[in-house]
Amino acid sequence: MLVLIFAVGLVVGITVNSVFFADPIIEPDSTQKSSSKSRKRLLEEADVTAEDIELVQGKQGNLSWKLLAKTAKYNQEQGLIGVERPQLTAYFGEDRKEVYVRADRGEVDQANDNLTMYDGVSGRFGDLALDAQQLDYVGAIDKVYLKGGVTVRRSDMTIQAKAIEIDLVTRQLVAAGGVTALLAPEGLKKNPLNEDEE
Repeated sequence: MLVLIFAVGLVVGITVNSVFFADPIIEPDSTQKSSSKSRKRLLEEADVTAEDIELVQGKQGNLSWKLLAKTAKYNQEQGLIGVERPQLTAYFGEDRKEVYVRADRGEVDQANDNLTMYDGVSGRFGDLALDAQQLDYVGAIDKVYLKGGVTVRRSDMTIQAKAIEIDLVTRQLVAAGGVTALLAPEGLKKNPLNEDEE
């Protein structure tokens, strides 16, 4: 009976979400694809190239994030910085929770407090670990968008989806596209499906 109630609640929740709430993740169209190609060209025409750099961003006297990179190319006209091997450390909320993310490549628009990291994105946010193909941080609205084979793990859950939106203020997570979730309230180590236990 409890399983039936849970299943009905889950179906109603999914239906209400799809009817009343717009999907927060927008699939890239041809305009966005051409924009990323033009960004790549802009970075190839960089004014300044540097190695072993550190970029720092702050708000109201507090450090918001810092990014270390092996190499960087800066297009002064567009204010765009392309980075190789970026490592991002960011701090959010009143409790200054630390987020650490690394990837193979990235792009930074410091003037607008936006950054994109892509190819082999992995990181941690408190007790959450994440993996994705792309991470977009939009500072104006304090949101992170993860795209492409996203996996978010915690000791009591694992969520996989095509895309995930994270609100850094409310710490709400919204998953979309082929979502699968494993919930284990006692923790994954105590999960009876775990074959490693004796």
